[in-house]
Amino acid sequence: MEWAKHNRITRRISLVTREDNHRAISLYKKLGFEAEGLVRNDTYINGVYYSTLVMGLLF
Repeated sequence: MEWAKHNRITRRISLVTREDNHRAISLYKKLGFEAEGLVRNDTYINGVYYSTLVMGLLF
């Protein structure tokens, strides 16, 4: 992330994580990422649908 902040090219970093991954979401928020959107029921694992949280960090 430090390299991306200072390379004069990168303007944003985006990531996705499952909405129920609270530990990861907490870490990403501590790093400055903000929630930008929710894609509902887009992942199907072992008979269960999960929603995906889209997060972004702007420089």
